[in-house]
Amino acid sequence: MPRAIKHQINDERTVSDTTSEAWRSRCEAATVAMFSDTERSFFIHHVSERRGSAAAHEIESQAKTLRTNAIFFLARKPS
Repeated sequence: MPRAIKHQINDERTVSDTTSEAWRSRCEAATVAMFSDTERSFFIHHVSERRGSAAAHEIESQAKTLRTNAIFFLARKPS
């Protein structure tokens, strides 16, 4: 799955403003999406304590979306 997420981010990189705050947030969410369940949970908890629950929820939501997209990408990919 990490490879599919990296592929998605690399595709987005070609059409995104990679100097923006939105891009930085997207890359952070992609990194979190590639974590194991335990690592993701730990990281989200840490963000919640440091940056607040809204920031943690946003990262968690984006990471979940990236993981879901990666699953669909892998399901469509011919073996």
